[in-house]
Amino acid sequence: MGEASAKSSRSRDSIRQLTTTAMLAAFYGLPWLHWNDTPWLLLDIDARQFQIAGLQMQPEQSLPLLWLALAALALLCLATSLYGRLWCTYACPQTVLTRLFRKLTGLTAFKGRMAALGPPLRQGLWAGIALWTGISFVGYFTPIADLVQGLLSFSLSGWEWFWISFYGLATWANVVYLHEQVCSYLCPYSRIQPLITDTRTPAIQYNAPRGEPRGPRGLDNASVLHRSRGLLDATTAADYVFRAAHPAIAGAMPNFSPVHLGDCTDCGACVAACPIGLDIRNGRSRSCIGCGNCMDACDDAMAASHYPLDLIHRARPITDGDAATSGLRIKPLAFAGIALLCIVLAAFTAASVVGAA
Repeated sequence: MGEASAKSSRSRDSIRQLTTTAMLAAFYGLPWLHWNDTPWLLLDIDARQFQIAGLQMQPEQSLPLLWLALAALALLCLATSLYGRLWCTYACPQTVLTRLFRKLTGLTAFKGRMAALGPPLRQGLWAGIALWTGISFVGYFTPIADLVQGLLSFSLSGWEWFWISFYGLATWANVVYLHEQVCSYLCPYSRIQPLITDTRTPAIQYNAPRGEPRGPRGLDNASVLHRSRGLLDATTAADYVFRAAHPAIAGAMPNFSPVHLGDCTDCGACVAACPIGLDIRNGRSRSCIGCGNCMDACDDAMAASHYPLDLIHRARPITDGDAATSGLRIKPLAFAGIALLCIVLAAFTAASVVGAA
């Protein structure tokens, strides 16, 4: 069981590390790429010219890019509707930078005499990364080699100094002080989740019929999947969840004997692992960004108790056997249709631009 937990966590960690590396490499590397001695991607506002993969376009010729951007947005909504908030989990810049900062925090968590050196070193290194983030962002609008040279010689324009400082400071403060609060309260993608998902969109959830009633017990207590008690009915499980979440209203939970307990040991690992302190056992929440930390923590706790994994898991809210899962899904079909339409319009307008040239 422990090997299964480690394998499951390693698989998710590998995907996170891969996407983090890919996103960081793309963001910091693209401004340095060249195509025939010209930047591969440069949005030169001063010259009113866009350079993409060797192509030079004026702003009035950029309509195909707009359609492609809209197609990408529609595809993101399609993926979200079908698979849940995987963008937030793996690829969102906010998530990627926060994960990088926490990795840096772990690397600078010294012990003994070096402990006092950790926080200032961490802040200094993160300030350097934030500054380079600002430089890289401005490098999409000004050739980055000239930008770095001007930075070293203090010959940048006032606007270049301003935007480098602005984005560098925003990156530093955003991750240090706000981190996932941006995802919960400020991100527009998070706020429109009810509009782009439906009742069949997968989400991280707690298996209450298996886990309730929760409580500590000895290691010799078998899982409910291996006991005669079995799974609770959904109504009884929901009642236990409500009583555990709202003791002031529903009263304290009674003391259950180990034979009547569910698989949740009430260790609190899932809550401690959540970056916003959310208790996923209390039901689905729009604040959940689907990072999967609670899944990893719960799998480790289940493995320690020699229980099956996936007490907290990513799944559709309604089981496949429910009648509500039959029929067409309107939102995914709509997003797929919009994406296809935008791609066709991008191809059509691109052909018109090339023909006019």
